[in-house]
Amino acid sequence: MKKSFALLTFVLLLNIEAQAQTDLSSLIAGAKNDKEVVWYTTTSAGDNQAIVAGFNKKYPFVKVQVLRSTGEKLRQRVLAETQGGQFFSDVLSVSSMEMGLLKSRNLLQAYEAPEADHYPANARDKEKAFTAIYARNFVIGYNTAMLGEKERPRDWLELLAPFWKGKFAMDEEEFEWFGTLVDYWGREKAGKFIRALAGQQPQLRRGHSLLAQLLAAGEFHAAIVFPFEIEQLKQKGARVDWAAASDPIVTSINVIALSAKAPHANAGKLLINYVLSEEGQTIIKNLSRVPIRPGVKPTIAKLDQSALKIHYVPSDMFRKVAEYEKEFRELFWKK
Repeated sequence: MKKSFALLTFVLLLNIEAQAQTDLSSLIAGAKNDKEVVWYTTTSAGDNQAIVAGFNKKYPFVKVQVLRSTGEKLRQRVLAETQGGQFFSDVLSVSSMEMGLLKSRNLLQAYEAPEADHYPANARDKEKAFTAIYARNFVIGYNTAMLGEKERPRDWLELLAPFWKGKFAMDEEEFEWFGTLVDYWGREKAGKFIRALAGQQPQLRRGHSLLAQLLAAGEFHAAIVFPFEIEQLKQKGARVDWAAASDPIVTSINVIALSAKAPHANAGKLLINYVLSEEGQTIIKNLSRVPIRPGVKPTIAKLDQSALKIHYVPSDMFRKVAEYEKEFRELFWKK
């Protein structure tokens, strides 16, 4: 009886595996007909090139066209294209906030990749519209060649000291970070902080990758950056580091989805499945990012999320971001 049960279980597992392989084979055949996939992403150029290289090594018959920009600009581009009846993107990977807005406009189609089964429920959209691929932490990065040990900022409020006036930088579209501080601290404390921070006359730049590079070059003493980019620079010998003790460390989840009217849907699904796979997540890990797939841990111990005072961007942030954007622009974009 036990042998019969074991044999039956084994046969069922083989059938499940065979079915999964058949599904992927069908997807591969469709991707071969598509021949290309268009990926709109906020992932930095070097990082998305590494992912594309891994994908093309496995699926050389699909040409990947990458359009890389900030989350806000990609969102505006998708909205403008669809309003004009044009549909260029197949795959989108932006923050969960931006993706939530796109989903609310019916600009995504449900797709549960086979590899998504390995992810916890809180990393997947309930309607199967998107799946998380990596975490992005907003931290204070600093140039260790320009600052002594005691001068290095450890928390947000320290940036309000007279020393920091004009000596730090931030992204000119840091609305998501600001809105999450409101969610964590409350409107009164966050509002008081952001007004005081604007009074410090920070240098504004576009893009966190650029901020990290300019920080390493000594353009400014400190900046609001993503720690994985600081870790990448450290590995190249740059004299930079980041504050792990900040409370909170605002954390955004980057997610991946299939466009509602993807011109190359099969190739798009194949790319999504690859990014979610253990191989794809390992590439993300090796880029010093924080992968989401269980079992694939960050290579840098300091990036262990359990050791940081994490506060996630609220899932409904997209409903309020216009308010935060308006306030941020009025404070920081004064001429």
